[in-house]
Amino acid sequence: MKSLLELLGEKREWRIVLTDSGLGGLSICAGLDALIRMRRYRRKIDLVYVNAWPETGVGYNDLPDAAARAAVFDRALAAMLGYRPDLVIIACNTLSVLFGLTEFAKTPAVPVVGIVDAGVDLFAGMLQKDTAASLVIFGTRTTINSGEHVRRLTGLGIEPERIRSAVCHGLAAVIDRDPDDPALPGLVEECVSRSLASGAPPGKLYAGLACTHYAYVADLFQSALARFAGRRAVVLDPNSQMILSLAKGKDRGLADSPGPFSPAVAVVSKVELPEAQRRAVARRLEGLSPATAQALIDYTHVPALF
Repeated sequence: MKSLLELLGEKREWRIVLTDSGLGGLSICAGLDALIRMRRYRRKIDLVYVNAWPETGVGYNDLPDAAARAAVFDRALAAMLGYRPDLVIIACNTLSVLFGLTEFAKTPAVPVVGIVDAGVDLFAGMLQKDTAASLVIFGTRTTINSGEHVRRLTGLGIEPERIRSAVCHGLAAVIDRDPDDPALPGLVEECVSRSLASGAPPGKLYAGLACTHYAYVADLFQSALARFAGRRAVVLDPNSQMILSLAKGKDRGLADSPGPFSPAVAVVSKVELPEAQRRAVARRLEGLSPATAQALIDYTHVPALF
């Protein structure tokens, strides 16, 4: 995956739109904000997070088929151009696999990067390093049913028998409302137990979190896998991989800049985000990026966004 400097380095000011169906991708926004501040980028940077959840109570995975989901996401992408981005980051596995089905993807007006690339790089690297290891990929219905991760991994020479996939339908929606919901341990255990119903795969066990929301409950996946697999598994988080890949390199340009600058962060949502939800997710972000947490609290509700 190319870095921000490779994608945008010639521009004096960057406006980056990040999007997810829900608030899981805010962890990527927070991580980017933190690293940009730490590495003292010498240019003005705006981070605009667009929650592309389509309707209250109806997510992309509730729509009837991939074509319907892609059509909605296509409208959302067109709306994001209104924020004049230099780059769109799809911080969502579901939307990343839908992107190729959109009209926007045929002639994108701006560069677009998706988290599936980061996930495949991370998973493949681990499986290539340990040729006896196995991987279980956890994701939403759209992500897993697309088979995108498996196709790319097998295309890189990973044997298909070393890979399993598990749908955790509805888990992301619960995390989105409150990543500390007391129902979450049971929901994660149910998903993990289904994935291992035929027995744990051989060798070292990796768990790939193919949904940005799942990073909030990585510890629950860790404990559930230990219980049902009978041994410790290594949880792989593409969120962190994407953040590190995008923010790699030192910004040596713009010697005439009075910077470094701290990014400006904004959050926009088509659906209304209740205060309890905003504060629950913000608590998970404020230690990493107070600016992202505050932007979520102060979000802008745009019902007619797309």
